[in-house]
Amino acid sequence: MCTNGHSKSDHECRQNFCGSAKAMESDVGAALVNESSILKDIGLNVRVLIGDEDSSTIAAVRQGNLQTVFKLADSNHLKKNFANALYELRKGYSEMRNKEVIPHLKKCFSYALVQNKGHSAELGKTIRNIPEHVFGQHENCGVWCKGTHKIELKNQQLYTKLSELFGKYADNAAKFSVAASSQANESINNIMAHKAPKNCCYSLSESGDYRLASTVCTKNEGEKHIMDVNSKLNVSPGKHTASFAKVLDTKRKKRAMKAKLPTTKARRNLLARKKEASRKSMEQSEGIHYETNCGINSCSESRGTVDFRLLLDILPTIAVSVDSCNIIYFDLETSGFSKDSEILQIAAKFENSTFSVYLHPSKSIDADASRVTGLKYVGEKLYFYSKEVATIAPREALISFQQFLEFSSKPCVLVAHNASFDSSHLLRYIIDYGMIESFKNIAGFSDSLTVMKKVLPERKAEKKSFNLPILARDLLNFGTSDKFHEALFDVETLVKLCDTFAKKEMFLEVCKLYKEVIMVKLLSPSLKYLKGVISNQMILKIAGAGIHYEILKEVYAKDGDIGIKSLLSEKTISNKPRVTKAKKIIETVVEHLRNKG
Repeated sequence: MCTNGHSKSDHECRQNFCGSAKAMESDVGAALVNESSILKDIGLNVRVLIGDEDSSTIAAVRQGNLQTVFKLADSNHLKKNFANALYELRKGYSEMRNKEVIPHLKKCFSYALVQNKGHSAELGKTIRNIPEHVFGQHENCGVWCKGTHKIELKNQQLYTKLSELFGKYADNAAKFSVAASSQANESINNIMAHKAPKNCCYSLSESGDYRLASTVCTKNEGEKHIMDVNSKLNVSPGKHTASFAKVLDTKRKKRAMKAKLPTTKARRNLLARKKEASRKSMEQSEGIHYETNCGINSCSESRGTVDFRLLLDILPTIAVSVDSCNIIYFDLETSGFSKDSEILQIAAKFENSTFSVYLHPSKSIDADASRVTGLKYVGEKLYFYSKEVATIAPREALISFQQFLEFSSKPCVLVAHNASFDSSHLLRYIIDYGMIESFKNIAGFSDSLTVMKKVLPERKAEKKSFNLPILARDLLNFGTSDKFHEALFDVETLVKLCDTFAKKEMFLEVCKLYKEVIMVKLLSPSLKYLKGVISNQMILKIAGAGIHYEILKEVYAKDGDIGIKSLLSEKTISNKPRVTKAKKIIETVVEHLRNKG
């Protein structure tokens, strides 16, 4: 029933949205892209959205779309948000208060956008070099760096902050390298605001539909469309309508031509700078009440903001079997051996197709890791045994890898040698770059090291190494000169090894489900209060089941001991307990919650 008390089926009901105003933009965007009958009739699939980085529209669109939809940042919003970030730095660093510094940095940023249009890798590299440029380090500057340099900063703390800021934009260069603009949308919104002012509600009647139609006609045809409508309806346009429409269209054309003149653009920029300076001055006394650019400053699905309850519903629970899954072998090379090391190379192989890409690092490579992998990072360039390799931003690399995984028509099990290392780093990147749902084609991860220890028990008994290069030399007659630790070479070696000694079902037996390992990554920090109460392995099982510590508290507060027992021991689709049915463990958790309560 609608708010008028009638069934929506017996009248043309105008109530088509019941959510909050904040959710309306993303809901409308998703409906336009995913459900438009007009687009479906002409067979048009929307693959790219252009917009600011302040809304969740792209997430709503991707959630309801089977195809990959890409997001490009609007260049006007981008420059505005970039300027805001510079003015924020101005508060803490006196060098930034020099009236020439911020305009110079904005000019460098704008030049980088224009000169590298359509080339995301070069754009990212140029943007990353700008802090060095303003600090007098011109070794990595391109042809854009010419003549004398009036601006030369000294503060090393400011250099670090600027490097972080420019680094964020460099990492997201693929979003705005094409210099996309949503200005046409802003134009049509402006026309609509004149025909349907916000102080009156026209959407409750057909008036809203006609005003929107008139807006589209005005944008495409000009005000003369009124004459065409009247003609089709055999209605007299009135004495002054034709002349008035002509005057409006003439003014509109003159205004559009004038807006393109260099003098007009210069004045518009001058007024914008004055307005911006005035706004910044007021914000210093008022404080900032709205934070924009969240799409660049942080990932849309960072660990602190991921809705794990929603993910439990979105991520499929895949039954891993020989018939339902394909095997894809993969390997990573990293900048070190620690948990927070950067990924430098991703490589994979599926059937006869291979994938390999190098990622642009943001910091130096550990010396020990460099000796092992042959990778060195010198002067903003990555080298593999002294040969320069082309690199791309991490997000771009993840998108490319995700598209490669889609070569598999079935969900895929990713197999790596010592998979706990490779999968941990890959999952960290997937989470940090807000791409958990994008990789839902992954059924899980499997470790070839575990499988090899099972199929070669005599080797284990003799305490021989299961290191991949040693296995390849002992079992496949590889030479000592072969360059292992190049990810693609390692992957192809692993494929030969596994094809020779293992069967597909062996990898599926030791597979850890993607949904579970994602939940472990996201939720295990919340279960820190259970450390020392139950085993670490049991904590990981609780996290893998998608149970947050707050859920345990909520269930106990509502249903007590029985609720916790039911939560932990309920059977899954595989007819196994969700976590455990061990009475002692359940009682220990209950006792802990009772004491905490």
